[in-house]
Parts: sequence; C-alpha cells; structure tokens
Amino acid sequence: MTPTTATRYPGGLFRAGLAVALAVTLASCGGPGGDKSGLRNADARISSQVNVTAARLAGDWYIRAGWPGTPDLSGPLRLAKGGETLTLTGTASDGPVRATLTSMGQGRFRADNTQAFGDNPLWVLWMDADDRTAAIGTPDGRFGWIMDRAPSGGADRITAAKEIMEWMGYDLSLSKETSQ
Repeated sequence: MTPTTATRYPGGLFRAGLAVALAVTLASCGGPGGDKSGLRNADARISSQVNVTAARLAGDWYIRAGWPGTPDLSGPLRLAKGGETLTLTGTASDGPVRATLTSMGQGRFRADNTQAFGDNPLWVLWMDADDRTAAIGTPDGRFGWIMDRAPSGGADRITAAKEIMEWMGYDLSLSKETSQ
C-alpha cells in the first residue's frame, strides 16, 4: 500500500481485515445451502404453485405422508376460508391444532405464530388440477407433508406429490406414510 492510499483511506487495512474475518465467520455458520441435515437439501430449487389460492385449498384434507418435525396431524384437517386467510383446524398427537394461514399470494401462506407451525411460511409446492392432492413445504425445510381429500386411494397423485417433494430437495427416506 502506498502512503497516498494509506492517507486517502484511513483504516483501510483494518476495514479490509475486518471484512475478511466477518466473511470467514459467516461462511463457517453454514448460510444458505450449507445445511444438508434438515428435511430438504437447501441447495435444491424450491418454488410454490402460483395459481393456488385460499379458495382452492378450502375444505377437508387428510395427511397422507409427512416428514419429521411436521406436526403429527391426523384425521380430517379442515381449512376454512375467510377472505384471503384460511383457518386450519385438526388434531395432532398432543391435542387440537388451530392456525390462521394468511395468503401471501402465489401459493404461499404464513402461519400465525402458533405452537404447531411457529411463524413460518407454508408453500403449496404442488397441487393437482382437480384440487385433490397437495404437497406442502417450507423454503427452509422445517416442515413438509402431502395431503389429499380422501384418507386412501389416489396412489398416482401421492406418487406425483412425492416426486415433486424429492425434486425440491425433500429427503424421501425421512418421509412417513400415515394411516387415516
């Protein structure tokens, strides 16, 4: 470094060293794409199905497959439409579940800070054209499940939903079929 540079940028070496140290520290934290220990590979692309609305999701559903960490929902799961929000009610192994899902548009919803879902975005990763089967997940891979309008049947749609989940980075070996 020349004396001119040193006087024109006082503390330049210190700031550069601080920036490098900060970059190394942040890189060691994992950052986006670094964690492969969750339900999904963070390096995999993920997207929501933009034409899914609260109206399309409204009604009764059954969880057909789920990943660890996802609330253990069983029986019918009801999604009641109220404007652009959905009220999710159901039963989990530890009791009743209730959450308000606010539409963020483009097949994306945000759970209202509930015990079951926290304050997480829930994306509809895929939904068949007849609104019978849907794959739900989160960009960070914290949750993931496949739901269907019927407690059994529709194996072709369940398989399609699993393939979509796998393509979006979800580890199928961690998924568990549910019996309704």
